[in-house]
Amino acid sequence: MKHYDDDETETKRRPLRLVGRILALAVVVAAGVLLFAYRDALWLRVSRVFAAAEEDPIPVAKLSREAFRVTVPATGEVVGMDTTPVPTPSTPSGSLRLAYLIPEGSFVREGDLLVRFDSTDAKLSMERQQNTLGANQERTKITTSKQQTDEKVLSLDRTSAEMDYEYAMTVMPQDETIFSKWDIITAQVNTNLSKERIEYLKARAKTQQRIARSDQQILAIERNRAQSEISVLERTLNSLELRSPVAGLALYRRDRMREPQIGDECQPGQVLVEVVDLEILQARIYVLERDGGNLAKGQDVVIRLDAIPEKEYHGVIRSVSAVAQSLQRNSPLRYFTCDVGIVDAGPDLKRIRPGMYLRGDVVLANYDSCFVVPSSAVTYKEKEQQYLVYVRKGDSFEARPVETGLSAHGEAVILKGVEENEIIALRNPFETRKLYLPDFSKGTAPGGRRGPGPGMGGMGPGGGMQIIIRTEGGRR
Repeated sequence: MKHYDDDETETKRRPLRLVGRILALAVVVAAGVLLFAYRDALWLRVSRVFAAAEEDPIPVAKLSREAFRVTVPATGEVVGMDTTPVPTPSTPSGSLRLAYLIPEGSFVREGDLLVRFDSTDAKLSMERQQNTLGANQERTKITTSKQQTDEKVLSLDRTSAEMDYEYAMTVMPQDETIFSKWDIITAQVNTNLSKERIEYLKARAKTQQRIARSDQQILAIERNRAQSEISVLERTLNSLELRSPVAGLALYRRDRMREPQIGDECQPGQVLVEVVDLEILQARIYVLERDGGNLAKGQDVVIRLDAIPEKEYHGVIRSVSAVAQSLQRNSPLRYFTCDVGIVDAGPDLKRIRPGMYLRGDVVLANYDSCFVVPSSAVTYKEKEQQYLVYVRKGDSFEARPVETGLSAHGEAVILKGVEENEIIALRNPFETRKLYLPDFSKGTAPGGRRGPGPGMGGMGPGGGMQIIIRTEGGRR
């Protein structure tokens, strides 16, 4: 009996469900018809929501000069004192013998003697080369005098031969009725002999000049070599004393746990003594790769130690790594590594220890007077390759090229091109950008993709509604 009642109830409900479905379908169809009929008014309302009204004011700002500093953040740690090594000089003789060494732990000033090497061999070589140079100079004098004497003797012989030739030509017998044939032939022979002697003396003079020139060149080569050796030995003698480049504490650098001793042979470049500057600490900082494009040696760094939060220290970058590297394995972050000298940590050396964590700001640029505006106020024109700002002129704005400096995140620095108290737009007042909304009235193609449908008035490319929106940043 119970099952019969349930079947009867279900039979009564079926017509009601069918009516409900028909009504729902009718509502959906009516909504679609209304949406299609009032589509223009609907899109106009949507465009009014997204688009700024024409009477909306453009944000502006009055320019005023101020000091501005561009910095990038950095992290790092203290690594120890600033140490200056004092290497052994390079000499032609190679190794040097240690003759004097300052006691370890001595406090030295700049220019104080640290190391002296044995100069005996260098002095003996210097004396030998000086003797060689002196002998060369004496040989040069003797050779020059001998060459002058030979030239005078040849000149006298040549003059005598020319006189004999002239005399023979003058008194030479030619009349066979007066002189015998023997006398005539003898006179001709003597004349030819005098002429040949003159030619011989000319050739001998040229040969002696070549020999004299060669001798002088050989002596000059020997003299130059001796002078070069003397110059090298003078530099060697001047470099045999190593003096402290800075003031500080002198410490030995031990080779294989052995202290340097008097009489040791030292090779060029070997470091025997290091001078620790007690006024300068060394730190190593790390700057993110995206912030490190303008890092350079000599830039100032403001440092704050976590262990001494109440004080601020200052340093200078001494070196910057050429390539950014990850600090942790498999980490996507890459950092530039910089070595920094902290120049004003001397009074707090007892409180600072190597390994202390620090935070710093690297000063990339420091402007005493400039205009600082939001970055949206400056527009870059790629075609003209210049930066523009828009200065208010009456009820409109005038584009003006400006010279910018190194900018920070979200801020732009203007150096030239605008004046104090001028009013500029904080965005480009003339540029707009286009936004396309999808066309929901298109049909659906098989597979769920939008297929071609009937066009609509005011549609953009692809059948979407085109809405114009003013850009907030002045860029498309």
